[in-house]
Amino acid sequence: MIGALPGTLGEFAVVQVGYRLVGLALLSGGIAALSAFLFRWRTGNQLPDGAALLLGLGSVAVYLNGRIALVQFLGGSERILDPVVVGVNLVTLVVSAITAIAGWQLGDSYGSSKRLQYSLNPRISPLVRATGRFIVVELPEDIADIDGYDPVAPAVKADLAGKSYTFSRGLTIEELQAALSTKLQKEHAIGQVDAEVTVEGEVTFLAVGDREAGIGPTLPPSATATAITADPALTASPGDTVQIWQGERRIGTAELRAAAGSTATVSARRSVIDSLDPDTRYRLMTLPVDERADRLFASMLRQADETMSSFTVTEGATLDGEQIGRLGLTVVAVEQTDGTTETIPQRGREIEAGEKLFVIGNPGQLRRVEAAATGTGTYEPPAADDPEPEPRRTLRFWRRRR
Repeated sequence: MIGALPGTLGEFAVVQVGYRLVGLALLSGGIAALSAFLFRWRTGNQLPDGAALLLGLGSVAVYLNGRIALVQFLGGSERILDPVVVGVNLVTLVVSAITAIAGWQLGDSYGSSKRLQYSLNPRISPLVRATGRFIVVELPEDIADIDGYDPVAPAVKADLAGKSYTFSRGLTIEELQAALSTKLQKEHAIGQVDAEVTVEGEVTFLAVGDREAGIGPTLPPSATATAITADPALTASPGDTVQIWQGERRIGTAELRAAAGSTATVSARRSVIDSLDPDTRYRLMTLPVDERADRLFASMLRQADETMSSFTVTEGATLDGEQIGRLGLTVVAVEQTDGTTETIPQRGREIEAGEKLFVIGNPGQLRRVEAAATGTGTYEPPAADDPEPEPRRTLRFWRRRR
């Protein structure tokens, strides 16, 4: 391989070996970096370290084996099993392995770069076409209600039907949808707007919903609320856990929602509420603080633009066999076909037909998820503002054991 006398290395041969070593090391690192970059860019996942190492060293091995075969075919004077040749080949493989790992990490880092992904595969919403200086948007006559939200008054929907709005040109579809939603929310005091706008500026779908203050959406499943005549403690406040007593008999445990004079609003299981008599005066005993994560989650979710909904995936639908992470939304739980519930599923978990997904998102996102869960239409996940990068792995034999 070296082209020097057996067992020795001349000055010229040393230079040749150095150039060859650097070249093969760069070849191994370049192949591993290119493979890791393309794999991360096209799939969004990290190329396994073993595959990157195999590709990098494989390119070096192809060169070495090809050169040995060529030397044997031409009948050169170089001794293949010369100790110096074998030693240089081993050093070449070791250095190439190190550069392959370095190239793997470098290529994966560039492949996961948000700026590079945007320049190579930008997700740009097309501009809405305008015939003049403005974009005229006309609302449809049929305006739907958003599931999970209080309906908007019929008079407001009648006022919106067929109404036209003017926006400045140069807006993308997403910007026009956001501007239309903001205008409707401010001018008509609408809580939530779900609109679909085409590139021609036509509104193909419009749904509105309201979020009036109420106790119903904050109640956990199987719970109800009622007002009773009682004497809560002076220091009791909404959210406290109380026991309801009638004389010496304890009726049950409830949660105090409001109190005004001798009237208290409590929420509890339906069986407890059904046993209460509106004409009876009760005594409330405040219990130690008991955090209610379900009520806290519901109240916080109610104040946000997002809400939670559930969908059952049909066989052959777009989401059948898709990974949870591809939705681009928060999936808090998956009810499996055997009735068990898996909370906070992994992003790489595949969705199976018959499973029920509990998803958090705004009405427009949830509507698209429902369409993909029950049909075969295409699904585009929402663009994340700042997605968390997938943690990169290192070689197993480099990990520190604890």
